[in-house]
Amino acid sequence: MKNKIVAIIAASAAALGSTIFSAPAHAQITTAPSNVNVSVTVPEVLYLRTVTDIDIDILPTELTAATLTASGSGYVGGNQAGTADGTAGVDTTSPFYVATGNVSVTKTVPAVFAVWSNSPRGNGVTVTTAIVTPTLNGASGSAITINSVGPITASAAVPGLVTPFSSGVNLGLTLGGNGIAQAGAYTGGVVSVTATAP
Repeated sequence: MKNKIVAIIAASAAALGSTIFSAPAHAQITTAPSNVNVSVTVPEVLYLRTVTDIDIDILPTELTAATLTASGSGYVGGNQAGTADGTAGVDTTSPFYVATGNVSVTKTVPAVFAVWSNSPRGNGVTVTTAIVTPTLNGASGSAITINSVGPITASAAVPGLVTPFSSGVNLGLTLGGNGIAQAGAYTGGVVSVTATAP
């Protein structure tokens, strides 16, 4: 009996296998390619970087044509001319550049700003400057005034987003309202820098 059951199972398995392998194979099917349009939008970017502070020194040669020599924390100088004979004496004309009570100095300050832009309009980029707070205050009420500020280079072709358009400013200063300003540090002046991609 056992042998008959085994024989039946074997016959059934053989019949099933024959059925599986004799089933017809189905061929692969494929559609024709369908083209899909792709579009990409890149945003326009205008990026301005400036220094936080402009810190400049007034040079002795910007105060006088006379020879001054470094000494300690400052400069010294002097000269001799004339004869004191009771009717004439020392020349009291100032050797410093004082005209109508003021000394004006223009300082060229490089590397103040950098601009990156990918503007598509082809008009380049423009940098403008303005005086926000004109007065720099020093000790004992002495003051220096910013009377002008302008970019060294005001415009350039669109630079892209890798290498910037970079330049500085020409800063016009009036040193004191009553002759040359007192020695020392002066703070408080503010200028602005604005970038435009017209």
